[in-house]
Amino acid sequence: MRYEVVLKDGTRVVLRPIRPDDKEMLSDGFNRLSDRSRYERFFTHLKRLTQEQLRFLTEVDQHTHAAWVAVAVDDGEAQGIGVVRWIRLRDDPEVAEVAVTVVDEFQGKGLGRTLIYVAVQDARSKGVKAFRAWVRGENRATLHMLETMGAAAGRWEDGVLEITVPLEGTESRDDLVPLEFRVPFR
Repeated sequence: MRYEVVLKDGTRVVLRPIRPDDKEMLSDGFNRLSDRSRYERFFTHLKRLTQEQLRFLTEVDQHTHAAWVAVAVDDGEAQGIGVVRWIRLRDDPEVAEVAVTVVDEFQGKGLGRTLIYVAVQDARSKGVKAFRAWVRGENRATLHMLETMGAAAGRWEDGVLEITVPLEGTESRDDLVPLEFRVPFR
């Protein structure tokens, strides 16, 4: 399955499940992230992704570990610009850890929300009932996005907030389409 979307700036993007042959594209996208974006996603100062990390990030089963990539297709050359993934928790397989990353030059254009929307639909169809995310306190954009989806704040640990987003009932919420979310934080 794949989706085509147009970002707020007119960029055409294809969203599709990640594949093992996406390692180079994922590495190139990682290299285009700012130090701040890398830190917000990985909570450490990574300079590059190792081959082992690339295998983990691209060789997924799409059931217990799923990932979708966003590929810009406007300039004739496919360019990876974002990824969302969810991984079921071992001790509670109806809950999955979720993470989204968007290359800096494409942030603020609706791609992060769109990737989360696709991940919600994918995970719900596979029996996941909630997402769990760990977000740095200064990552206001991601916190706001999750808050508008009805996220419940959990514990703080070393400047990172644990957030749980219920997925049940989302099928009847028109506000979860990748437009403007209007649900207040609870």
